[in-house]
Amino acid sequence: MKGTNILLGIIALILALFFGLQIEEQYRDVRYLNNCKKDIKANGIKTDDPIAYCAGLIRQDPYLFTYNRGFVGKYLQENISNAPQQPAPKTEQKK
Repeated sequence: MKGTNILLGIIALILALFFGLQIEEQYRDVRYLNNCKKDIKANGIKTDDPIAYCAGLIRQDPYLFTYNRGFVGKYLQENISNAPQQPAPKTEQKK
């Protein structure tokens, strides 16, 4: 009888962990999207629709987005500052 109770307790614990992980996985994307929106606003990145902007970032590189948990503003700032400047127009020299 005691062994059965222990076995049922272990099965209940495993099921609770399984369902808890499924719920966490379901809401992980929502948390990361909210992190992205907050990060974009905090870094002053100009956009009309932060949700669409973050969705575009997810489509471009889902691994980077997931790895950083939605905090991608620092990479966007680096890309803006490291953007190549347009070269000055060449002028013809008179001989």
